[in-house]
Amino acid sequence: MLKRVSIQNFKSLKDVTLDLQKVNLLIGPNNSGKTNFLKALTKCNDLVKGGSVGTEDMFRKKPSQNLSLRLIFNEKPFEEIQGNFTHLIYRYLSENFTDEYKLYYGISDSLISEIQHTEFPSMRDSMQDFFSISSVYKPDPNKLDKPAPVGLGDDSVAADASNLIAFFDRIRDEYPESFAQIKADLAKCVPEFTEINFQNVPSTDELVKQFGDKTFKRIGLTNGKQKTIYWADELSEGTLYFIALLCIINQPNPPKLLLLEEPEKGIHPRRIEEVINFIFGLADEKDVQVIMTTHSPAVVDMFKDMPESVFIFDKDDEGATHVKNLQKDIIEPETEESTRLGIDPPRYLNGLGQAWKVGFLGGVPK
Repeated sequence: MLKRVSIQNFKSLKDVTLDLQKVNLLIGPNNSGKTNFLKALTKCNDLVKGGSVGTEDMFRKKPSQNLSLRLIFNEKPFEEIQGNFTHLIYRYLSENFTDEYKLYYGISDSLISEIQHTEFPSMRDSMQDFFSISSVYKPDPNKLDKPAPVGLGDDSVAADASNLIAFFDRIRDEYPESFAQIKADLAKCVPEFTEINFQNVPSTDELVKQFGDKTFKRIGLTNGKQKTIYWADELSEGTLYFIALLCIINQPNPPKLLLLEEPEKGIHPRRIEEVINFIFGLADEKDVQVIMTTHSPAVVDMFKDMPESVFIFDKDDEGATHVKNLQKDIIEPETEESTRLGIDPPRYLNGLGQAWKVGFLGGVPK
């Protein structure tokens, strides 16, 4: 599991460090740097393959500001050429805007070795399982309830999950284990549905205009007791979101680190708790680490028993992102100060979402 991430000079992230948990929540106003943090992690997928972030991703695009990504793991998931390592550091040197970068690895900050380019193939092999994080996922239920083209060869899920039908169409034949696992997991989450169904649909002018002359299908779920198929446009947004998440987790090359943007978006308020609990369950059952963003006080409320997992993003007047941990940087200092003054400490956790909404925690629009 990823334990700590330190980032310097990536877009608005001038100097931030997050000590991560199994499930993590990033909150803050729009344009406060939450998405930049997720994008920095997706860059790691490119970096270990010998790629580069490029000067367009620099904080201020000044030669004096070099980019650094430091990842620390609390286990030893990767084997180096000889032995194991828990620290991975990427440094981009921007002098004269040249594309020079170095990758380091080791077992501690004091025992770091540079990875030579000749060692990249071995490094890719040892880290490919974790660094399959190529997307920040933001499933859109409004794109899941309509017919879609098949035959596109999709064996991975798009960031907005808009290609689920093409994805299903391929893995059903080529990756039957993944398809069977999605069905099994769906039965656990929504037990009334016992089968995933597909049906060819005639092309329409609208579909042809959007996708071209293709073969189109729609997806549905069979209610075992009623022996009735409910097609996607008859299913709830929450159920469609569950299907998307199950496909992301069970795709042939699933992410070990799941990055989710606003999982509540497009979901009816009464289904938000169900969706977030489902994400908690995925983290435990599938051993997946999750980092997600939100703008919903209802989602924030669900982290009242895990304040160490909540990170509050703000920007200063110069546009640099600053991050506070709810437990370490807000609750503990205020509790200590209240004890010193002999007064009761703030009870943020009793109404965490509301406390954030009104500005007691920071991370709100100015």
